[in-house]
Amino acid sequence: MVHGVDAEQRGPEFGWTDEHRALRATVRGILAERAPVARARELAEAGERHDPALWSSLARDVGLQGLALPERHGGSGGTLLDLAIAVEEMGRVLYGGPFLSTVGLAAPVLLLGDDERAAATYLPEIADGVLTAALAVDTWVEDRVAVTADGAGALTGTVPVVLDGADADLLVVAACGPDGVAPYLVEPGAAGVERTPLETLDLTRRAARIQLAVTPASPLGAPGRGWEVLAAARAAASVLLAAEQVGGMTAATELTAEYARTRRQFGRSIGSFQGVKHRLADMSVRVELAHSAAYWAAWQPLGSPAQAYGAAIARSYCGDAFLQTGLDTIQLHGGIGFTWEHDAHLYLRRARADRTLLGTPVQARAELVPAATTEGIPA
Repeated sequence: MVHGVDAEQRGPEFGWTDEHRALRATVRGILAERAPVARARELAEAGERHDPALWSSLARDVGLQGLALPERHGGSGGTLLDLAIAVEEMGRVLYGGPFLSTVGLAAPVLLLGDDERAAATYLPEIADGVLTAALAVDTWVEDRVAVTADGAGALTGTVPVVLDGADADLLVVAACGPDGVAPYLVEPGAAGVERTPLETLDLTRRAARIQLAVTPASPLGAPGRGWEVLAAARAAASVLLAAEQVGGMTAATELTAEYARTRRQFGRSIGSFQGVKHRLADMSVRVELAHSAAYWAAWQPLGSPAQAYGAAIARSYCGDAFLQTGLDTIQLHGGIGFTWEHDAHLYLRRARADRTLLGTPVQARAELVPAATTEGIPA
C-alpha cells in the first residue's frame, strides 16, 4: 500500500528510466546555458516578460511545450511525470517565461475539456511555441466564481491576478453561465478586455488584472462538466507547481550548503557549527519530502482520483516547505542574504508567490479529507 492506494490503482512500480535522466540532463543543460538565475534577474530588472528566443528554442529544439500533449495535437505523447521533470529544472533557475501559465495551467483545460475542435485549434500552436495562454480563475470555490456569462456567452467580471495575463495570446476564463461554472475561451483582441499589468512580489514572473465587459467568448467542452474539467486541470497544474517548488527548494538548499562550506567564522567554516548543520539538515529533509509528494502525484494517471488526492497532498506540503526553505536561505546567509544583489531573496519571493497561486496549503488540507473519503482512500 502507498498512501492508501493499492498496487492495482497505482500501476507498475516507479523508477527513473534512462529517458527520464536524459530529459533532465537536456533541460538542465539548456537552462544553465541560456536561462541561469542571473538571466532571470536581468529580465526582471529590464521589466521584460521573458526571452522569446529561448521560448522558441524550448519548443523547436527540445519540444518541451508539447512534451505531455498527444501526438495528434502536435505533441510527443509524454506524461505529466515527464513534464514535472522539466518544470523542476525550471524551478531551480527561477525561469519566469510563460511555461507554467501556458503548458501547466491553460493546456490541461484544453486537453481535458473534451472539445476536439478547440484542442485541435490551439494545442498544436502551443506545442510549436507560437501561442501562449493564461488561465483566469478568480477563486477555486465553485459557488463564488464572480465572472458571469450571459446567454450569448459574453463575459463580464474581474479576475484580480492572472499569471502572464498581460500579453497572453489566449485567455481561458472560468465564468458562471447558464450551465454552471465553465471555462470560456477569449480570443486575442476581443472587445471589452482590459489587461492591467501588476507589480508582483515575484520579480521573475509577471501577472495582470483582467477586466471583462460583455466580452465575446466561446464555452469549452460539454455543458455541465465545466467545473469538473477545471478541477482536474487544477490538479495537474498543482503537480507541476509542486515540481517547480521542489526545484527552487533544491537550488536554495545547495546554494546555502555551499555558502556554509566556504564562509569562515572564528577560524572555521560556519557549516561546522551545530545550529547551522541542524538547519541545513532540516532543509534537506524538506526537499526529500516535497520531492516524494510531487512525484507520487505526477506518477498517477492524468485526471484520476489518485492524482487529485496526490495533488492536494503536494499542494498542502510543498508550498509551506519552499517558503520555510526560502526563509532559512536568507537567515543562514547572514547579512549578505538580506542584500538586493544576492539571489536569496529571489527564491523567497518565488516561494511566497507560488504558495497561493492555486490555493493556499491550508485550503489544500481542508480539501484532503473530503477528497480522500469520496474516492475511498483512507484519510
